[in-house]
Amino acid sequence: QWLLFLPEGVSLARSKMFKIMAIMSTVANSGPAGGGAAVGVHLLARQEGVGHSVGLSVLLLDQLVEGLVKMAIVLLAIVVVPIGLEYKAVSATILIGVPTLFFVLTVIAHRRFVLESISERTTGFLGWILTKLNLVASNLEALRRPKKLSLTVVLGLLQKLVAALAITCILIAFGVVTPWWGILAVLVAVNLSTVVSVTPANLGVFEGAAFLVYTSLGISSDTAVALAIVQHAAYLIPLAGIGWVISSVRPLNISRSKSEP
Repeated sequence: QWLLFLPEGVSLARSKMFKIMAIMSTVANSGPAGGGAAVGVHLLARQEGVGHSVGLSVLLLDQLVEGLVKMAIVLLAIVVVPIGLEYKAVSATILIGVPTLFFVLTVIAHRRFVLESISERTTGFLGWILTKLNLVASNLEALRRPKKLSLTVVLGLLQKLVAALAITCILIAFGVVTPWWGILAVLVAVNLSTVVSVTPANLGVFEGAAFLVYTSLGISSDTAVALAIVQHAAYLIPLAGIGWVISSVRPLNISRSKSEP
């Protein structure tokens, strides 16, 4: 997805972007909250011809698309899941916050020339802030190209589909049968848990969210605990493990040659 978020005129090899994403995912799933995003932006910004304004715009677009995808599966769950789900406050935050973020970023992306004019007439610290904001706004190209944005949302939905298939495989391995909407309920719960988690790798919160849904589906507590632990392990191994392997075998070269501010 991050390759699609890069503005026109900025390019990066797929292999290098893969390494950046893998290392970012490892930090996000083994370090403090927000650490992965900071590392991802820094590594991307240090690449030749990129810069921090592009890195920040890519992160904003990534968070927006992730929010749109989560909003879509939450709305689907509200319609088809007959049992009550936890994290109602988080669901409400997503349903209100994501459209608000989408509106704000879209206005900034399309009115960047107005922002540029204001920043040129403003001095001091506020002028510096507006100048940086204008640089970020000019790089929000995906919001000015609906087809590109739609493609990234589709890719995000496909990622959630793969996660749902992984949950299905774990249930099959345990010999547990649930209705299809039960899988959706688990998927929504663990995704919402990542919004409120402040623990490294979402430890405890992920398992708790999955456990509550599994027990609501009539699964015994012992089996629900085992399912939650195995599910989280299956989730973490690729997300955290690949980055560890890459950084151990061949560290990413982050030296900057020529890049934008």
